[in-house]
Amino acid sequence: MIGLFEEKDVDLAARIGRLKTPRGWLETPALLPVIDPARQEVSPEEIIQAGFKAVITNAYLAMKRLGKPVDIHEAIGFKGIVMTDSGAYQLLRYGRVEATNKEIIEYEKRINTDIAVILDVPTGTTRDRREAEESVHETLRRAREALQYIDPDKRVWTLPIQGGPFKDLVEYSARESAKLAEHYQLYALGSPTVLLERYSYSDILDMIYTTRKIIPRSHPLHLFGAGHPMIIPFAVALGVDLFDSASYILYARDDRYMTPTKTYRLKNLPTLPCSCPICIKHTPEDLMQLPKPERTRLLALHNLYVLRQVLNEVKTAIREGRLWELLEERSKAHPSIYAAFKRYRKYMDYIEPLSPRIKSAILRGVFIYDHHSALNPKIRSHWNRVTKNYRPRKCPSEAHLIPILPGEKPFTNSQMYRRLSKPGRHVIGYAPIIGPVPEELAETYPLSQFEAPYSDEVDEETARITAARLTDYIATHQDCYERIVIHYTEEAAWSRQIACRAVEALKEKGIEATCTPYQQHQ
Repeated sequence: MIGLFEEKDVDLAARIGRLKTPRGWLETPALLPVIDPARQEVSPEEIIQAGFKAVITNAYLAMKRLGKPVDIHEAIGFKGIVMTDSGAYQLLRYGRVEATNKEIIEYEKRINTDIAVILDVPTGTTRDRREAEESVHETLRRAREALQYIDPDKRVWTLPIQGGPFKDLVEYSARESAKLAEHYQLYALGSPTVLLERYSYSDILDMIYTTRKIIPRSHPLHLFGAGHPMIIPFAVALGVDLFDSASYILYARDDRYMTPTKTYRLKNLPTLPCSCPICIKHTPEDLMQLPKPERTRLLALHNLYVLRQVLNEVKTAIREGRLWELLEERSKAHPSIYAAFKRYRKYMDYIEPLSPRIKSAILRGVFIYDHHSALNPKIRSHWNRVTKNYRPRKCPSEAHLIPILPGEKPFTNSQMYRRLSKPGRHVIGYAPIIGPVPEELAETYPLSQFEAPYSDEVDEETARITAARLTDYIATHQDCYERIVIHYTEEAAWSRQIACRAVEALKEKGIEATCTPYQQHQ
């Protein structure tokens, strides 16, 4: 069935899936390089060799430049899956296109495209609310009008969602578009290009979140014009399945060289920090001495290899259940990306239920870096279970909280635990961000499968969060304990930070507790 979408693996709101097209299955997340229907500086064969199974071209430009309709695969020389945009970008850029919605749709059918887009009206980044409202209403009107022309049994039809910087309009557009899910197999979020150019990544993520939480998960989401490697992992984590971009060639024409986290001017590079087929054969000096067309082609190919690398890294992270850790690593690449990453705090109630706690029989440890790791769904899930569902099996007279040290997971195997574990005592481990780990839960995932900053002091926010979790745990179960001792050791400098902070917080709640260095004879 054309347009069928199958979900294969999930992490956060991201998924690896596959979309059925007339030319076979397209695995997602996928990026579709933009191909000009009349000007191809990188050949279709080279695009396929770089690992891309699908491309996107412009139906309106094809109509104007290629003359009578011919099979689009033959016209651009690409044997794989072809998506055609409708010409809405030209409408956004020049204010008009010389074609109607019906004419574009009929043309896309005649050229035998695999994934087609109706002629929408992009919102862009206008700050004029009336203009934005008109773009939303007109796009929806055209989507309904198109129902008498489209042929969803023969190709995948795409419904763009508009609203731009007005989140309430994006939400309205998404809700109305969701009512047409029976007819359109793919949704697309429009107008992010200018925001990307301005590094307004937080605004783009808000647009994605607003859309994805409404449209059905059974339908993939395409993000128009968002092909910079920095944004891809963050967009995928919120549920984007498809991207398209001309960035690979536009950057190359300007002698700009992509990496997964940065973009460089070729002339400023002392060496090429990449091992793709282009970079292992050339130096920056070699490339600068080439004629401009050849240099552009080679740089564009390199940029494609980088985009392919980023997509592969994202897929690997999804399969391993480590997408959150990948976001943490990439968040330091640029201040705008870091600001966008912090925005994830508002998305977690949406993301956490979608993210499986355990991915497979192979339990992969959770990496803890700093206070942002507290948002990792696996850690949030543990903490929610402890606060809502856990109660000690018995009510011992003493609670002893001990730091979990390197190489001592589960902590119930440690010498410290064996010395302190006595009748009438409840021993509870604790670690940065993880917080309290009752001895009964020590061997459950991820409480013995994590890596944290064990030896050094931790940042102020990490200490605050961890101490607050110890405090909340004790305050919740204070009726169980007559005596509370929080131990720390010099082996883990962070443990003193957290232990003494927690004791002070407990005193403010009227709960007596002792912060003490661990003594071997105890």
